[in-house]
Parts: sequence; C-alpha cells; structure tokens
Amino acid sequence: MGFKKPSEGGKVRVFNEFLEAKEVFEDKDADEDLRLAALDYIVRHKEISYVLRMLSEIFKENKLNDHVYIDYAFSAFTEKPRREEDFQKMLDMLKSENAYLRNAIIVFLQGYGEEIREFIENLINSEDRDIRIFAANILGDLRFEGSVDLLRYLIMKENDVNVLMSAVDYLGEVGSKEDIAILESIKESYKDEPYVVFGVDTAINKLRE
Repeated sequence: MGFKKPSEGGKVRVFNEFLEAKEVFEDKDADEDLRLAALDYIVRHKEISYVLRMLSEIFKENKLNDHVYIDYAFSAFTEKPRREEDFQKMLDMLKSENAYLRNAIIVFLQGYGEEIREFIENLINSEDRDIRIFAANILGDLRFEGSVDLLRYLIMKENDVNVLMSAVDYLGEVGSKEDIAILESIKESYKDEPYVVFGVDTAINKLRE
C-alpha cells in the first residue's frame, strides 16, 4: 500500500503530548497533513492500544479519504502488537463492515510468525463463518513452522463449503504432495458437489506440479 508521509507538504505541527495529538487526529474536519502528523506522533510514542482501538472505531465505514490514515497506521508500527488485548482489537477489525480496513488487518497479520498461532486457532474455531474464511486468508501467507498444519486442521474440521474451499485453495498454494490424500478424501465426501470437486482437483494439480 502506498501512503503519504506527514512531512510531505501542507501544514506541519509539533505535538507535545498524546491528548493534544489525539484531539487533532479525531477531528475529521482537520487538515489531512495535521491529522497525519498527529497520527505519526501517536504511533511513534507507542500508543498501540489507542491506535488499534481507533482504527476499528473511527473507520467503521469505507471512505476513500480515510485510506491514507489506515495505510499509515499499519506501516508506521515499529514493533508488532502482541498483547492479548491487542489481538482482540485486531479481531474487532476483522469483523468491521469496512472492507478496506479488513483487508489491511489481514495483510498486517500475515507479517507475524509463530506468536500468532493461538490467535489463528481462535479464528479457526470461531462460530462466525466469515472469521474462519479470514483465518484461511491469513494462513495462506503465513510462513512459520506449523502454519500449514493449521490450514490442514481447518480443512479437516470444516463443514461450511465456502470456508472449506477457501482453505483448499490456499493449501494448493502452500501445501505439499503429501496433502493430496487429504484433498482426495474431501473430494470423496463432496463427490456430488461439482464446485467442490473442481476446486479440489485444481488444488491437487497445483501440488503435483
């Protein structure tokens, strides 16, 4: 994602404390450069909890003018949030009606490693079908030992066809030839579902290449 830096033209303001920057950033009528400068101050001072909460609360709707702030917030983190409450706020973003924010947090989560395992397991076991689909999306680009095992686990436990096929598609990208047996068993279980059979065969062919 491209983003505009706070110093790129426009008005520049120096903030002395968090509450001052917070007030400016939350003012939707404020100049864009001022709001970016405020956000930059907030992120640099490691107000991570506020930034994560703000993203889901302020940007509930997908407005083009807000994309610059979402992009900058995720790009400016100098360290990955790792606290339980941080992951809860990221889960709130996955549930957002704002598709741009959802996609941004998925990409952000794909930059994690082993430390995200428990969070992904919670997504996989969610009762919300969409959240389980997001789990498959994230796993498709995660690269830590055991990430593919989580994808296999999702496939073997899943009963919703849409979630299942999202996971199957990603397994075709990141799995190995040993996964063909799993996919063949899925195809047998859904042999009367042409959509599933086609998707599974496509994944198997990728693994055989």
